[in-house]
Amino acid sequence: MPLVLLGLAACRRENAPRVFSGAPVVLVSIDTLRSDRLPAYGYRGVETPHLDRLRRDAILFESAWSPCPMTLPAHVTMLTGLLPPEHGVRNNVGFVFDGARHAHLPGLLRARGYATGAAVSSYVLRGGTGLAALFDEYEDSVDPRHGTGFGDQQRPGGVTLGFAERWIDAHTSSPFFYFFHIYEPHVPYDPPEPFSSRYRENPYDGEVAASDAIVGALLDHLRATGVYDRAIVIVTSDHGEGLGDHGEEQHSILLYREAIQVPLFVKLPASRRGGETVRAPVQLADIAATVAELTGAQAPATVSARSLLRLDGAAGRTLYAETLYPRLHLGWSDLRSLVDGRWHYIQGPKPELYDLTLDPQERDNRAAREGRELERLRAALARFPAGPSIPAAVDAAVAERLAALGYVGVARERPAGAGLPDPREMLPLLERMKEGFRLASQGRTEDAIAVLREVVRAQPANVEAWIRLGQLLVEIGRPAEAAAAFERALERGGMELGDVLVELGQARLRNRQPAEAAAAAERALRLVPEKAHELMARVALARGDLGTALGEADAAAAGRNPQPASWLIGAEVRTLRGDSAGALERLDAAEARARELGLETVRNLEALRADALARSGRTHEAEQAFRREIAAFPDNLPAHASLAALLFAEGRRADGRAVLDGMVAANPGTRACQAAAVTLRAVGERAGTAGLVPCVGGASSR
Repeated sequence: MPLVLLGLAACRRENAPRVFSGAPVVLVSIDTLRSDRLPAYGYRGVETPHLDRLRRDAILFESAWSPCPMTLPAHVTMLTGLLPPEHGVRNNVGFVFDGARHAHLPGLLRARGYATGAAVSSYVLRGGTGLAALFDEYEDSVDPRHGTGFGDQQRPGGVTLGFAERWIDAHTSSPFFYFFHIYEPHVPYDPPEPFSSRYRENPYDGEVAASDAIVGALLDHLRATGVYDRAIVIVTSDHGEGLGDHGEEQHSILLYREAIQVPLFVKLPASRRGGETVRAPVQLADIAATVAELTGAQAPATVSARSLLRLDGAAGRTLYAETLYPRLHLGWSDLRSLVDGRWHYIQGPKPELYDLTLDPQERDNRAAREGRELERLRAALARFPAGPSIPAAVDAAVAERLAALGYVGVARERPAGAGLPDPREMLPLLERMKEGFRLASQGRTEDAIAVLREVVRAQPANVEAWIRLGQLLVEIGRPAEAAAAFERALERGGMELGDVLVELGQARLRNRQPAEAAAAAERALRLVPEKAHELMARVALARGDLGTALGEADAAAAGRNPQPASWLIGAEVRTLRGDSAGALERLDAAEARARELGLETVRNLEALRADALARSGRTHEAEQAFRREIAAFPDNLPAHASLAALLFAEGRRADGRAVLDGMVAANPGTRACQAAAVTLRAVGERAGTAGLVPCVGGASSR
């Protein structure tokens, strides 16, 4: 055989996939990392020595693509090999992965004797999304609190690293699969030193450098424990970041390459094929098939995934991506796209087609000039499955915490099809809208209201801004204005929005309009039956009809997808009927449901527990429950007032005054001062607010 042919045959043997039975598998996800912001992909604005070192040991995939610019759907794809329409998780909220229905990499490896573990750094990947059930151990102890901002919905990657190292150390002698997720460089871009000073002019790059250091520490730990050389190590990202390239600062709304092209490094045992570059287009869905092949596991059956080590003929592949976020959260059009190597087709109200070879920045839309390519890709896109796209009801606390991470709006069913606004055309005011949401999450309610009023004046069709405005107006005790905002949202929404109808009804009820509230509940009953029954129970309570209230509350809790609030109203009614034991049972059920949903705390749960305990004569336990409520929700004025009243009733007047002082100090403004004055008068302290220092000298006039 000629020497050239011998060389080619040897090359094919070297590159042929092998089975590494029992090899450790470590999957590392660096959230929100653009591939074109790494030196390994040609960028010179940041130093990443650890990823550069890994690149020498690994195969680098030059053209790797995410199926969705959102964290949860993209990670489910990594772990299953399924595209979002196949695995059914289409958004960060409103969808839960069903691991019993779909094959997944942790389960496939467990069947081959692998231990499986994971540690994640963001509330978005909390165990309640269905991911925890896939692993033997799933470390997700991010402890977000009500009313907090970005930092409380994520944890530093270095903290997550500590959990990962301890787990890996306990499993080095047996096969294991470990999923390690860090949230740098997701917003806010606030890198630690020395990266903060080094990249002061570009904090996103500083976050990239910080993430490199965290991943480098993990890789060094694998080397120190003797795992690295025999392991399969995959480092990638779930999606990129807009950084303003096409008008989007962050991600989730648009599908340009800065949002969906990701880095991908695959290190094989003994660093086989280290330093190699693969230019054929690949996707995150290929990861599961690759690991399955390398470990001898059964690869999941999918629409389009294939092993990263078997890319013969891959030049003709079409890689799918989608974002339903614009429609589900904002009422704008969905976007879908296909990449086939040279061309990137984006399907939306105005079709877009980009030549990635000649125009990698995607500035020149060639849709009008390349009719044949456009129709070819449009037909190819139509062959991908549609999949389920109706989100389940979302707990308000979950929506609030995701909003603090920059995910604006609540996922809800909205009309699909032609006529919806083009997301790109709607972007100019989006950042201002996000600012309003951020201010609200920080407790700056009046400032948030001012910003959102500005947004709806400029964009009267912005349904989500109207909804959040209404919610904030309810919070500050202006229910009539809130009801008007919810009405505007319903007018602009294009369909009956069940949760908005319920919020309208609640505002009407606060405005002492029970008949109008009941009418809103009737309209919502078909759409969100659990929430509608809750509202009907509230209406019955307002009318003094405890029997009807109990029936409606129990109907809410017996629904298909009850939220913790469905049990809270039942507990409240039982307490009023003198059934404290029954109330406490309902509260325990609410707490259990909250754990299922990944919620650490539920507003009013401990306050209602305290009320039931106090009515049973268990005042010490009641005091502790009130204090737990106040610690978790310092803006819950009735909880402060009720605790103070309990302490005054026990003759502990100084302690009662201290609670009211704390309430006013934690909640500057007239509402807390008024609540304190009402409480003091109710317990016989005629001095009112005279002794409440924060209310004196102007605070009470704000």
